[in-house]
Amino acid sequence: MYVRRSPEWHKTLQLVEGLATRVLKLDGLFLFEFDKDSERWPLFILRATTEEFPPQTHVPVSEDIMTVLTQVAESPFVAGVSHLPGELEPLFSFITRDRCAVALIAAVHHEGRLWGYLVGCSVQDRSFTSVERSTFSSLAACVAMAVENARLRAETVSRLSEAMSLRTVSSALVEERSLDAILAVVIDEAIRLLDASDALVLLLEEGGNWFRVCARAGPDLSGLTSGRMSVEDSLNGLVVATGQPLISNDVLTDPRANRSRAERLNVHTVAIVPLKCRHKTIGTIAVHNKRDSYFSRADLEVLCPFANQAAIAIDNAQLFDDLLCARSEIQRKAHELQELLVQTIEIQEDERRRIATDIHDRVVSRIVGALYEVQTCVQLHQRSKSLDGQLQLLNELLNEAVENTRASIYNLWPATLDHMGLIPALRELLSSHERRVGIRHSLRVYGSPYELLPATKIAVYRIAQEALNNVRQYADATSVDVTVRFGPKRVHIIIQDNGKGFDISSVLLTPPGSHIGLIGMRERALSVEGNLRVESVPGEGSRVILEVPVGESEVREGRE
Repeated sequence: MYVRRSPEWHKTLQLVEGLATRVLKLDGLFLFEFDKDSERWPLFILRATTEEFPPQTHVPVSEDIMTVLTQVAESPFVAGVSHLPGELEPLFSFITRDRCAVALIAAVHHEGRLWGYLVGCSVQDRSFTSVERSTFSSLAACVAMAVENARLRAETVSRLSEAMSLRTVSSALVEERSLDAILAVVIDEAIRLLDASDALVLLLEEGGNWFRVCARAGPDLSGLTSGRMSVEDSLNGLVVATGQPLISNDVLTDPRANRSRAERLNVHTVAIVPLKCRHKTIGTIAVHNKRDSYFSRADLEVLCPFANQAAIAIDNAQLFDDLLCARSEIQRKAHELQELLVQTIEIQEDERRRIATDIHDRVVSRIVGALYEVQTCVQLHQRSKSLDGQLQLLNELLNEAVENTRASIYNLWPATLDHMGLIPALRELLSSHERRVGIRHSLRVYGSPYELLPATKIAVYRIAQEALNNVRQYADATSVDVTVRFGPKRVHIIIQDNGKGFDISSVLLTPPGSHIGLIGMRERALSVEGNLRVESVPGEGSRVILEVPVGESEVREGRE
């Protein structure tokens, strides 16, 4: 592990270096921080020195070292480098022997606890008076105040940087729609804040045996050739199993880690936090190789909010995917229902045609034949008045039956629509409606009429038929005007009455059974890719507006 010399720590030593040199005749100063919360063992970390910075900057603290150093808790301790206690040998491995014959060691206390040690070195083998030791102890107290100031400055900068990073991530959550882009921002900010080399976002696949690599950043991940990683025997798997964050500052010797994978990915230190969504761990964020230092619990506290943001992004993405799937499924079902409606309408019209043909060929012909026979009987029995009256009544009933049957046949299937086309069939429909209900009807046609496809033709006819039925039942109208406009790409039909009108919004809020006619008209229009809308104001009548698309072949063939 390597720790670069921080300017903050260097400034701390500069505060006391002049006094230590002039008054105490010291040739060098070393500032060590004691970290008792290190994951695997307590550490002494060399934070600053007036000498050349050594390559090795931390050393494990044994109980023996601490036993010796407890002597320094109240007053400075003098140690001759040539005859050091064996317990202090690791600590003085930082110090070049030819630059130090004797060392003066003082404890640095911060907030009532042992923060570290200030070590002053002298090239000459000498002793220190009680005044000099007291002075050095005062220098250690000055260092403690400088440490506190440095800590406050660093914490302020860290909190500000953390807030800015979280703001950046929050903005990405709002502005970015791509999950990959959001996760890239998350891990980039995490790497920057933790001063790490690279990071991964891993999501559990279904079954829980594999991680899927959702995002990665950093130069050392070239060894990650696959988009999947095994959960078994890995630190990330341990975090998923426990649901707790984890630090490992020596992955290659950590028995919990997958050493071969760590070597392949060049991972030496790692901080991992779980991704939790709705109280369930769905993956991890792993940050690797803190530059010039090691990960601490404070780093986990910084990383956890980023994990929360990433979990929110992942959950939102999954919800959005579910929404898209549901929307797609609804659209598919709607399309299937529309196709079913078209097929149902076609079957209904075919059945109507068959019934109409069957009634015409089998029933009407026999009624007409019976009617002829009755008329013959009337002529043969004119002398019998009673019989003549009965036959005459039978004749009238048969004539009425023929008319009603023909009307029913026409309602089932208008033969004019097949034989003569839409406009003649509409004229016949309006004329029949006028005779039955006594309402004036008019039909105006614009453009050159052309033949429509059978499905389009019957849809227009049935919508007009339903609109006239609505006028008869509800409108109290005295006139109905129908306008048909043949355009190059669409046919426009308007059916307008001068009746009492109605409030469309209130009608649509009623149960579907009370306005099934309007629903049927709209579904008829949709079945031929048309558009139907109804306009009405109470007291001002109603308008049914229908637009039906037509193909170029229909227009061309109809005009030839």
